[in-house]
Order: sequence, then structure tokens, then C-alpha cells
Amino acid sequence: MLKIAICDDEKAFCDILHEKLTAEAERLEENFMLHTYTSTEQLYKSGIKFDVIFLDVKMPSQNGLQFAQELRSQKNDCCIVFVSSFPKYVFDAFPLRAEDFLCKPIDEARLNSVLIRIIEKKKADDKNCLFIKTNQWCRSVKFQSIFYCEVINRIIYIHTADEVIEYYGRLEHLGSELDSRFYRCHRSYFVNLEHIVTYSNGEIILDNSAHIPVSRLRQKEFMENMLQYMKRRK
Repeated sequence: MLKIAICDDEKAFCDILHEKLTAEAERLEENFMLHTYTSTEQLYKSGIKFDVIFLDVKMPSQNGLQFAQELRSQKNDCCIVFVSSFPKYVFDAFPLRAEDFLCKPIDEARLNSVLIRIIEKKKADDKNCLFIKTNQWCRSVKFQSIFYCEVINRIIYIHTADEVIEYYGRLEHLGSELDSRFYRCHRSYFVNLEHIVTYSNGEIILDNSAHIPVSRLRQKEFMENMLQYMKRRK
């Protein structure tokens, strides 16, 4: 399901775009969760992590470009589609990694094309994510952002670029959810081969400066896996 926000100070336009997106969801046989906001303040206070934001450029208080800049500074990589009656702002959208820039009134064929591209992108991203589900919460974490995973007293710790995620689980089950870039170098560790800087004397050093042990019985196999991984990347 795509979580989509529409943010435009014109309520009438929000309603029109909501109707068009609902029709597109039915046409594409996809599920969209749609929310509309008439200011970036409302959108921010919602606290929802949206997959896609259709964002007006010119709005009172804070314009769409300023809000998008804030999102990117917070490392929010959601798809941003700018909508505006002023095509001249299209060049300001590029540095903000906008998915597209749609001119009002919205052309339905162009909207359909944008949505298909976003859906395909999300499906590709989902294949490169670890999906974590507990009794209280669930979330996805990009494989690329994970440095290593460890287990201590049945608690799994996922060490990422921004945080350490912890939950109860078994490392064996986690291993079945990871892709080929991860190697179990120790009974308590999975390491992301993508982040290895050096390996020496049974110890891996990652590019976040973490030191990970390699068990004596796995050292030969680790070297073989590392070499195979390097060959695949060439």
C-alpha cells in the first residue's frame, strides 16, 4: 500500500487530486492510503511517514520547496511530486531529488505515468529491505543502511547508519530474511560485506569504525564469501 499525502493550500485542488488518485488506484489495481493537508504545518504534525507527497510550490507561511528542503535535511527519502501553476519553479525541484513536477491542471496521462514509475520503484526498494515485525510494531530497513546485526541474550540489534534497532528474535530467522551481501561471521553476528574496510587476524573493521569478530571455524569460509562478493560487484 502506498501512503500518499496531498499538500496544497487550495482545498478544491486537494479534492480534485484526491479524486484523480482514487481513480488511478482502481485503474492500477493498487491500494492507496490518501491524506490531504492545506499547509505544510498540518502535514508535518501528522507524524506519518509517507511514501509519496504531492506538494504545492507556492503556499502561505512555508512554501513547498522550503518544506522539501527540510525533509531532505532530515534524511527523508520519500518521493516528492511538485504540483504548481508556475512552470518556472521546475528547475528548483531538481536539487531536491523530486520524482516529478506536474503543472496544474493535472494531466491524467502524466499522473498515471508518474504513479507507475513510483510503484515500480517502491517494489524494487521493498526487495532490498529487511522487514521487521513484532507484536507492537513493524517497519522496513534498507539493507544498504545496515552495517551489522548482533544478538545478545535473545535481543537482536540492527546497527544502521542512523540508529540501533532492537527487538526480541532469533538470529537464525533473521538470516533467512537477509540477502547475499550479509555473512554470518560469528554465532552472534551477521556482517554486511558491503561495509567492510579491512579484515585481519580474525577481526573485521567496517566503514563506521565498528570491529566485528570472525570465529576461528568460519575464517576460511568468510574469506571465500568475501572474494565471491567482490567478484559479483565487478
